[in-house]
Amino acid sequence: MTQSQLIAQRDGTVLVAPGDDARRVFDVLRQFAQLERVVAGSYVYRVSPVAIWGSAARGRTLPALLAELRVLFAGDVPSVIVQAISALYVRWGALRLVERDHQAVLTAGDPSVFAALGPQIAERAVGGEVLLGPEEAAPAMLAAAQRGWPVVDLRRALAAELPELRLRPTVRLRPYQDEAVRSFVNARNGVVLLPCGAGKTVVGVAAAAATRTNTLVLTNSRLVAEQWRAHFQDLTTLPVDQVGILENGRELCPVTIATYHAASATRAVGLLLGQAWGLVIYDEVQSLPADVFRLAAQFPGTSRLGLTATLVREDGREREIAGLVGPVIYDVPWLELEQQGWIAPARCVEVRVPRADNAREASRFKMAVVERLIAQHQDEPLLVIGTHLELIHRLGRKFRIPTLTGATPAGERAALVEAFRSGAVPRLALSRVGTVGLDLPDASVLIQISGTFGSRQEEAQRLGRILRPAVGKSAVFYTVVIDSPRERRFADRRRQYLVDQGYEYELLPAAHLPRVSDRAR
Repeated sequence: MTQSQLIAQRDGTVLVAPGDDARRVFDVLRQFAQLERVVAGSYVYRVSPVAIWGSAARGRTLPALLAELRVLFAGDVPSVIVQAISALYVRWGALRLVERDHQAVLTAGDPSVFAALGPQIAERAVGGEVLLGPEEAAPAMLAAAQRGWPVVDLRRALAAELPELRLRPTVRLRPYQDEAVRSFVNARNGVVLLPCGAGKTVVGVAAAAATRTNTLVLTNSRLVAEQWRAHFQDLTTLPVDQVGILENGRELCPVTIATYHAASATRAVGLLLGQAWGLVIYDEVQSLPADVFRLAAQFPGTSRLGLTATLVREDGREREIAGLVGPVIYDVPWLELEQQGWIAPARCVEVRVPRADNAREASRFKMAVVERLIAQHQDEPLLVIGTHLELIHRLGRKFRIPTLTGATPAGERAALVEAFRSGAVPRLALSRVGTVGLDLPDASVLIQISGTFGSRQEEAQRLGRILRPAVGKSAVFYTVVIDSPRERRFADRRRQYLVDQGYEYELLPAAHLPRVSDRAR
């Protein structure tokens, strides 16, 4: 059995040459670092504040973390790594937000910490405390998070109790879902990381049932909001009229579901902030828009639960999510759930297309690949997804595949989703609207023809569209890549999160795909 080799580099990264124990090594590394890149078969991890704060919030002590690292390094941990981890670890819990006499108070065990937050805070500090006005707590939390100092919010909201909000007796959570809910109840704030298809919405509903209080759910789209409402109605004993979607002219319900867009509208902000919410759930928290960042910090004393498959963001704002919503309080490796049968096994295949002279030729090459893959999987529920609307529509017309984009009317969109679920429509072509949240459990093949540059988050979300388990199901994720330096660079970055989770990509030259005419013969 070959052992993984770890090399600490001067810039604070860890270079890993994987051996047979690679999965165990990566599991430990994720407790304090994030995969940054893969170079010639070696993995480069960088110390991550979000990972370290998550470990601290879950009760893992610094000595325990360093002890595990000593095992990996087979001896002393290099000082550059120890110093980087220690400097970030002590920031968790250094700042706390409490309420005293109906006023928010920012406290620090070491008053010198306030200097890191800028003069507006530091100059007001008295004896390790800063008194904050009614509208100052949210900006202070956001500013601290942006500077790398998470604030632990210990305030409590006086929200109405909902004794009828209970899980139905017939509902049985999967073991990891139950663990996720318990972790949230203990932590009160934080993010749960689970693969797409693993039932994050069920975790959210169960968390609400555990708190039994007024709950606000924020999500990406109206269609996903409808799915949340259906889950509350199906899984809990709460009366149907107690669950509603935010709409103009309608009063708020004890459980209100709103899209991020609707929640950030001027009229809605005042309405939502005027309600005492005991719990706010941020669905797909990794995609929190900038205006909702500000709104997220303004719910005083509220328990916050973020749900996502991957917390990585290309704008580097993961620290702000950890500061406003909370750190990662529960996660489980994707392949572990696959081995247990909770998500479908999946192959990841990069179909390499010859370099094109222009965009039109590149589109033609990709169309040919899609045609061959459709023929290869003609009896399987299949999705084609991309960011370029013109190409999506062309594919839809040529192969007679219904298209679903952001411009598709809500009624038509819901009808297409239902037709795909029932099997009446075996294929769908999706724009970016299909990346997150759409519930298409039977899909087993996905062809990605284009993406948003090097977005790791998007790649993981798209794989998740086909991970819902079923008896005998084996999913295939194809990503079609033009053989150019630019597209290969983006493709390499996009796959990093999934590679860190243990997925391997097969390389398949497009010329090796059987021609449609060959298959016919």
